[in-house]
Amino acid sequence: MNFRLGTIAAILAGSVASACAQGHGTAVPDALRELSWMAGEWRGSQTFNTGGAPMSGDAVDHVGKAIGGRYIEERLSTTLPGRKPSDTRHLLTYDPTQKHFRAWWFNDSSVGAMELAGDLDGSKLVLVSKPTDTGSPAPVVFRATYERVDGSHLGYKLEIQTGDTWRELFHTVYSRVR
Repeated sequence: MNFRLGTIAAILAGSVASACAQGHGTAVPDALRELSWMAGEWRGSQTFNTGGAPMSGDAVDHVGKAIGGRYIEERLSTTLPGRKPSDTRHLLTYDPTQKHFRAWWFNDSSVGAMELAGDLDGSKLVLVSKPTDTGSPAPVVFRATYERVDGSHLGYKLEIQTGDTWRELFHTVYSRVR
């Protein structure tokens, strides 16, 4: 009986120590406030340039605080003619140790998350991915640019690196809904 109580007490003490070590109360990075212009409900048109004739679809984007305000979550969906809406999640934060914004992107057309890092450049947040496995012969590097056009418009562009150049895959112009 005493062995059981001792074991239970040890497990509880370990659980409490583990919970304390998780960083509860970690401050929200000040740099996230610099991205407040991204927050809101957005609608727009996304134009794809994949080599053939350009395709356009309707895009819906929700950007807001997440995970105790330490992240920005972006939930977006694009509907192309004749296709079901896409399902995408982006999580973005600022890493004070690395002094860069960091992002993890998940979508319904990829096996794993894409990891990106980058900085603010004036009115633009520019993020570059780690080499990402897309099923191509070699991993691919992407560059994502969010642009504060004005208080009621948000621009977004995704490019792929080919050699020393960047080729646009798609761009979106959003209008603020709220």
